[in-house]
Amino acid sequence: MFRFAKRLGFQGNKDFKIELIRDMGVSFHISPDGMEEDSVEGITNTIFEKEINNLQETLSNINYDEIKNAVQAIKGARRVIFFAVSSSLPVAFDFFWKFTFAGFSCFYNSDIYTQRIISSQCTKNDTAIGISFSGSSLETVNCLKTAKQNGAKTICVTTFIESPVTEYSDIKLFTAPVRSIFQKVDLPSKISQTAILDVLYLLVVLQNRERATRYISMSEKELLRYRK
Repeated sequence: MFRFAKRLGFQGNKDFKIELIRDMGVSFHISPDGMEEDSVEGITNTIFEKEINNLQETLSNINYDEIKNAVQAIKGARRVIFFAVSSSLPVAFDFFWKFTFAGFSCFYNSDIYTQRIISSQCTKNDTAIGISFSGSSLETVNCLKTAKQNGAKTICVTTFIESPVTEYSDIKLFTAPVRSIFQKVDLPSKISQTAILDVLYLLVVLQNRERATRYISMSEKELLRYRK
């Protein structure tokens, strides 16, 4: 296997596996099956059906012990740190905003070099969350690896069970992949990632109800100052 990978131009088996996962998970496009380009109704129904199916399949495979572990890790953290790149950045920012709004100390930055610096400054008092559809985004994998080496509790939200990001994750949360040979931007899995993180957010807030309610109220009052 090693010689085969070298013959294809890879440094070794690990590099070959990463690229294979990336091709399987990312190098597809939205399936056009059953869609007409000018059919608003057909496309709308197809997208909703795919996303509902993905949510249902993700729910059916949820590991509730991992959910509980993730909630405890976030609750006990000095900081909640989000690592993500590319299409996972909006998902990370959404939850950085929600947790910050509720009074939690969080970090998010779209610049990968800033993420690398923060990962090197992590401690055992931090919880780092890596979000990656493929689980093989090298920047996210490396940031989570560094954070773990520095003692942080690490959580991944990904689709592929044996992807590289899981190697450096204490807690692993998975979404169901869309089973289409044409998949490129996995929109349904992004919806499921959001649903999983919504669950974590709500559970954490409910277990810190008084504190979170106070901070949410303060945040809302501050925002109202800038509305007409």
